[in-house]
Amino acid sequence: MPKSKTIISCAVTGSIHTPSMSPHLPVTADEIAQAALEAAEAGAAIVHLHARDPKNRQAGT
Repeated sequence: MPKSKTIISCAVTGSIHTPSMSPHLPVTADEIAQAALEAAEAGAAIVHLHARDPKNRQAGT
């Protein structure tokens, strides 16, 4: 029987969540990059993110 493969994806900036919902979501470019590196080190093959404007902590357009 062939081994099945698993691909882990990590949404480091949340899915529908905004930073006002959790103080743990990264906002700045440095925070997002660090979270992405930590996700990769933990086994994630894909990082999904939404860029945030550090001034107002909202998703960029």
